[in-house]
Amino acid sequence: MTFQLAGAAFALLAATAAPAVVPAPNYVCSNDAFSIDGKPLSVALCVAANAVPKRSPDGKRTLVTISERLGANGQAFSRDVVLDFLTGAELSRTIDDVPLDKVGIPKQLHLTIGYRPGSVQLEHALLIPGAIALK
Repeated sequence: MTFQLAGAAFALLAATAAPAVVPAPNYVCSNDAFSIDGKPLSVALCVAANAVPKRSPDGKRTLVTISERLGANGQAFSRDVVLDFLTGAELSRTIDDVPLDKVGIPKQLHLTIGYRPGSVQLEHALLIPGAIALK
């Protein structure tokens, strides 16, 4: 009986929370949660753990596919973006703007993303317009 009650409570909690952002197998992810207008927003940035990044034709930049998964207001979406990072740096950073219309928020996230081979990290996040610092 206790197990069924706990299971029902978990199911209710899962149904009312923001959609879970579940990484694909063999991916390394950065997971963050923010509050926008009192509602939770989940952000996951993932990179394939064993992927070999491509180099730009001039060899100065590394092209990395980042899988972005965002969830809020009972909705979620994913997109893959190819971002440029500095080749040969121990840690390289770039920016990415993510429209939040698909999760019912008429704003954008302006992200600063850090990359090391085999890992990705959300370093800073601004909600725009308004430049509201989330991280």
